[in-house]
Amino acid sequence: MTTVSPPQTEINSVIALYSNGQIQEALDSVETLTKDYPNEPLLYNISGVCYKAIGQLDAAVKSFEKALSIKPDYTEVNYNLGLTFQELGQPDAAVKCYERAISVNPDHAEAHNNLGVTLKELGQLDAAVKCYEKAIAIKPDYVEAINNLGITFYQLHQPDDAMKCYEKALVFNPDFTDAYNNIGTILLERGQLDEAVKN
Repeated sequence: MTTVSPPQTEINSVIALYSNGQIQEALDSVETLTKDYPNEPLLYNISGVCYKAIGQLDAAVKSFEKALSIKPDYTEVNYNLGLTFQELGQPDAAVKCYERAISVNPDHAEAHNNLGVTLKELGQLDAAVKCYEKAIAIKPDYVEAINNLGITFYQLHQPDDAMKCYEKALVFNPDFTDAYNNIGTILLERGQLDEAVKN
């Protein structure tokens, strides 16, 4: 079965609307395109992203699921659906989506990081550590993942390892305020008040 794809110019025009914050206009355009190209998963991914941006999470889920019904191994859609389930407070569903995204694209650093965040929410700290470490192995300067790894080490009562992560995050991004706050918390607990104030 051959599927006709919409012209790239039309796709670019929808993406431009979205990028300019004209979410409703982007959504209207993409809805029109899906009538002409009902088997184009990219369009459902874009509509899902638009719905998510305006807080219509249930509609976003439907769009992403429609895209996956056409193309189940669509990495970005699995990832976006995972983010949406996370926002909806459905961590188990989010985990499955991130795992599907990673099974298709093992080098998707963001999926590893967000899988870690979700597993941490579920109390699976050791599994979360492995996810963050994988994300950092793929993208060594991924400060959010480095910071998340530090937070998880801290929760695992490994403050020295946590401190190393926060300091490493600051090497890559000296303006990363979360890392300063987290360092301050550890110094405060150690009674190093002068140092904590500096952070």
